[in-house]
Amino acid sequence: MISPTQSSGSLFAIVISEKGGAERREVFERPEISVGRVQGNDLMLPKGNVSKRHARLIFRDSRFIVTDLNSTNGTYVNRRRISQATIVREGDRIYIGDFVLRIEMPDGASEPSTGGEQTGSGPVPAAVRAAASESGATAFPDHESEAPSGAYPEVPAPPRMPSAPRPEAPSEAHPSEKIPLASVVDVSHADIDLKQMAESGGAATYRNALASLVVRVVQDSDPTLLDGIIDEATRGRLERTIEERAHELQSQGELPGDIDLARLSQEARAELFELGPIGPLLVDSGVSEIVATRFDAVSAVRAGRHVPITPGFSSEEAMRRVVRRLCRAAGQPLGSDETSVERRLRDGSRLWAVVGAAAPAGLMVIRKVRRVGANFDELVRSGTISRAIATFLGHAVAARLNVLVCGPRDLGTSAVVAALAAAHADSRQAVLFDLDDVSPASEGVMRLSTGQGDEAARALGVAAQVPGTRLVVELANPALTAALMTAIGDGVSGVVASVAAPTARRALGRLTADLVAAQPTAGVSAAREWVCASFEVVVEVGRLRDGRLRVLRVAELAGVSADEIKLSDIFTFAVERTAAGGAVEGTFSASGAVPKVADEISARGFSFETSLFTRPPSR
Repeated sequence: MISPTQSSGSLFAIVISEKGGAERREVFERPEISVGRVQGNDLMLPKGNVSKRHARLIFRDSRFIVTDLNSTNGTYVNRRRISQATIVREGDRIYIGDFVLRIEMPDGASEPSTGGEQTGSGPVPAAVRAAASESGATAFPDHESEAPSGAYPEVPAPPRMPSAPRPEAPSEAHPSEKIPLASVVDVSHADIDLKQMAESGGAATYRNALASLVVRVVQDSDPTLLDGIIDEATRGRLERTIEERAHELQSQGELPGDIDLARLSQEARAELFELGPIGPLLVDSGVSEIVATRFDAVSAVRAGRHVPITPGFSSEEAMRRVVRRLCRAAGQPLGSDETSVERRLRDGSRLWAVVGAAAPAGLMVIRKVRRVGANFDELVRSGTISRAIATFLGHAVAARLNVLVCGPRDLGTSAVVAALAAAHADSRQAVLFDLDDVSPASEGVMRLSTGQGDEAARALGVAAQVPGTRLVVELANPALTAALMTAIGDGVSGVVASVAAPTARRALGRLTADLVAAQPTAGVSAAREWVCASFEVVVEVGRLRDGRLRVLRVAELAGVSADEIKLSDIFTFAVERTAAGGAVEGTFSASGAVPKVADEISARGFSFETSLFTRPPSR
């Protein structure tokens, strides 16, 4: 291996391998470097799945320490996502987006004694942590890890239901992110490896073995104990029963001879006392959604992709037991006759489930609250919009036009809403969004919950009375839609509204139906006129076949016909071809005509080049 000190004065070197690209090597003469997507980082990795400020690497006292900086897609060491400052050694691999980093040790540097720590996932010792924090640049956890110094289990144990919230580590997170996840689960085992869970072999055999063990333990125990809060004495007794029954089943030939009894017992404890396979997923910040279409078909949604989690739950009853625990943790226990479940967990996540005869194999969805930060420049760089669209939308927001965003209910649509909200973050805003926080970090932001329709409508009505307030609203129910339209009719402007719909026409149709549902005496024709008079611009967001986000259409509302609200396109995206590898290529095009809203923007004192609407197509 080439020594980094072969370059005079160098301290260490990093070998960078890019997916599908060449390997390169960079030498650094400072003990601390920042890694991210944009200029200003010591090591720049210009890919969309790398955050602007992604990770920090420190060389101190002959040790390398890597810390994730709350990145969107996470930092991994040897394919394990890190949740705290982590020691890395020569030969370890650091995964950041599409890049793999390897550290080359300085000449003469000796590997520190491992002291039983596991390579790539060992906690940072207190002395090293204190020394590294002297730089003032890295925030390490204030508490020692509770993990043992020996090897970690192959799949970390799902966390316990806590008896009291755990203290949070200091964080600069958004206030909505500071609700302790410990109100739902203990976060001490958040460092998990979804890839390892997804690829574990013999899933069906293992699940059958787990089911046999869980059933045997339940038969030997009082089932009511498992539905209540399990104290330490009861837990200890049940843990001993699990160990005994596991060995008993294996000796009787009811379990495969080569099965890992330690892991099997661990996952049985997770099902019987905790949250089963979804426990680690709830505290993994990279997982946005957990879906169980049946008890043995569990997946985690990461970056828009479903990752299967094996072996899943061992039975429908095991899954139902976890649903009951989540309902109890949310402060609203599951009713004896309740089969359709909807709860808001204490960290803001939403739980939907169907249990009992209505779904014999079980059905459950958990969607987490997601902090969405985006601006027009980022959307241009990612190809979501063109520079011309960014310029137009920026002027539309500045002129306080009312903008309606429609698209799938995912982070892509929320990112467009967040960019519109951030375009003039210095103004006062009232934000009503359910699962995503799209508001900029500003003291002038009022964050309200969509909650129950009537309550949210009343909250919106009060917020609309604050002079100069911009409303950023997810139109999730008829009551909220009617309240927003009423506020606009009373003179509120600068609204950014979002509705889940595949096309702009479907979105306008849904708002019309919501108004008719909220005020049946209005009639469909009057409702259409009301919607058309409320918004000036519609932005249609979509995902292409390759999974990339695009604004497919920007249009102005152009009146009402006999059976629909008419739209006049300002910008459109046209697909041209599918490139090698499946990437969909296309162009953004202007309509060629100056829209009527341009005159309205100019009338409010915001002039801009009308050539914006006649420029050649751009990719």
